[in-house]
Amino acid sequence: MYSIWGYYRHLFRRNLLSVLLLTALTMDAFLTSLRSYCHDTGVRLSQWGFALLWTNKYVVLCFLLIYVYAVSNFPLDRERERYSIARMGASPWAVAQGLYLISFGWIYAAVLLALQNLFLCGVTKWSSGWGKGWSSLSGSSIASGYDIYVTVPYQVISNYEPLEANLLVLIILGLLLGMLGMLVMWLNFYSRAAGAVGGSVIVFLELAATQIKSLFPYSPANWVQLEYHYSLLEPGRPKPGYIVAMLLLLTLFELLMARHRVQRTQENNRAAKR
Repeated sequence: MYSIWGYYRHLFRRNLLSVLLLTALTMDAFLTSLRSYCHDTGVRLSQWGFALLWTNKYVVLCFLLIYVYAVSNFPLDRERERYSIARMGASPWAVAQGLYLISFGWIYAAVLLALQNLFLCGVTKWSSGWGKGWSSLSGSSIASGYDIYVTVPYQVISNYEPLEANLLVLIILGLLLGMLGMLVMWLNFYSRAAGAVGGSVIVFLELAATQIKSLFPYSPANWVQLEYHYSLLEPGRPKPGYIVAMLLLLTLFELLMARHRVQRTQENNRAAKR
């Protein structure tokens, strides 16, 4: 019997490796100057840099756009998937792809974490705290000549414990990627280009929010950046509880809407016969 789990494994093998190389090259480009700085100065960094990596808006922009590109072909063409739909049913077929995209978001987040640690392993010193390496980069002009992309906001390393910050960023990133994947799939049920456009708009909204502060509560791409979370000085910023709840609700809403859409259409988005 053709199971949802079997279909999930098929999709996993088909898509994960296709974006791994692009992701690795992009990660290496962002970390090259940081490695050069550490080799030249003898500075060693603790293993907690993942949360700090996402404080850079271009890091967020690039990796989220790569993810949108990776999932832009979902849902798969229904004409070619007629056998799977006939065996599984249209609704389970849509749900299976939705569950894949949600899980793929978490897998992609884990890949990013692993790549970051891999490319910095030569300059890493294990520590229970942030360590002197990251602290020396916070508000310092020492590394100004190296064009380092990874910024170290003082409010992050002073207000968050390293494990807390990294877990929070990883959780938000996994939920954010799952939400983006579901958005792309849902919109693609209307037009094959709509998903990529809609996902890209959400990602680029991050750049607008850095200029228009009132957009932060409505810009999911900014939520993974810890320095934009709630603070006493700026009470309008979103709190982690709000962020997690909104991402979960948006993902569930998009999954339900995609399932509803596939029930009302036949292959290639033609209206279902009454």
